[in-house]
Amino acid sequence: MNKSFVAIAALAVCAVSGQLSAQSTNDENKALLSQIQTDKRAIVLKGLELTASESAAFIPIYDEYEAERKQLADRTVALLDKFVANYESMTDDAARGILKDWLSLEDSRLDVTKKYAKRFEKVLPAPKVLRFVQIENKLDTAVEMEAVRLVPLAKH
Repeated sequence: MNKSFVAIAALAVCAVSGQLSAQSTNDENKALLSQIQTDKRAIVLKGLELTASESAAFIPIYDEYEAERKQLADRTVALLDKFVANYESMTDDAARGILKDWLSLEDSRLDVTKKYAKRFEKVLPAPKVLRFVQIENKLDTAVEMEAVRLVPLAKH
């Protein structure tokens, strides 16, 4: 599973660094995000070790979850674009706006996790729901570590 984490993190780095350097196209980013989502799904399903009936109940909900997560990823890219656009001449207003958007995005991520944990509890045993949240957290952390490394601190 660690090799898969590294692969997802590497793909995320490509997506994020492409955004920061403004050299990649929208189609390339969509392809990378699609590959990340495909790899992630395989990792999650393997890590959960679901029975056939659990899998049948889990996958439709998981697909809805990932659709909401994609919206959050789109918001993240837009926030990075806003940061990059203001990086060289960060005003107080721009910094406040970026901070407000980032905090809102963090709240939304937690809200989505809570919402879907409740839905997954209706179709999976609690230990598997906990395991799902742990897997998601590990994958998110692997991706975020690379993004944090690439995004510079704001100038003051």
